[in-house]
Amino acid sequence: MMPQDLLEKIKSVGFVRVVIRPTVIPESLTVATAREVVNKASVSLRGWDYPHVASRNDEHGGYEHHAEYAQEWCDWYHHVEFWRMYKSGQFLHYKALREDLSKEGNVPAGPVLAVGSFMYTVTEVTEFAHRLRVAGLYKEGATIQISLGNTRGRRLWVEDPNRLDFISPMTTSSESIAVERSLKTSELLLGDPKDISLSIIAEFLDAFGWTPSPALISSTQSELYSLKLGRDR
Repeated sequence: MMPQDLLEKIKSVGFVRVVIRPTVIPESLTVATAREVVNKASVSLRGWDYPHVASRNDEHGGYEHHAEYAQEWCDWYHHVEFWRMYKSGQFLHYKALREDLSKEGNVPAGPVLAVGSFMYTVTEVTEFAHRLRVAGLYKEGATIQISLGNTRGRRLWVEDPNRLDFISPMTTSSESIAVERSLKTSELLLGDPKDISLSIIAEFLDAFGWTPSPALISSTQSELYSLKLGRDR
């Protein structure tokens, strides 16, 4: 079973919280089909899927069925997260920031937000929501809320050694940052998920005092889709 202190562990560092709420509660979703629909919609483009789908049940992760939701969790090295898909169609995901759990390699000291990885994550969220709509959920639309926790004093960090870091620190004084979008079914089904996430990414980065061009964000998103390191369902 998921450790009782896993959420506390996630909230003790920087973390991403995602909530996707349906405009109208679906009638056909069960606990069994909830896990199945997430499994099929999971996005695997960079070697670690979003959300992570457990392939086993052991001390490092697993899956569970509850009365109102299906749940999966992972606590393996710097991968600490869990998600729930409720019968109501609401999806909840908590994920610890990797850069807070591992200071190996070129990760600098102090609280940082890896810019490229964060852009990837937000893009994966909207791609995931799009796939859920294709699978039959959110027929009347949905609201996507993405939050960053423990952000006070956190600065942006360019993790790619081939790219220049910021000349002066881009830091936020907000304790947390949340961005929300209410989307019509046509936007989720027919729109480009990258376009939805682009404005969300820009709003987050603005809280750090940085306003990158849409072209820069878009090029980073395109890099993600070109990776395809894992199984793309």
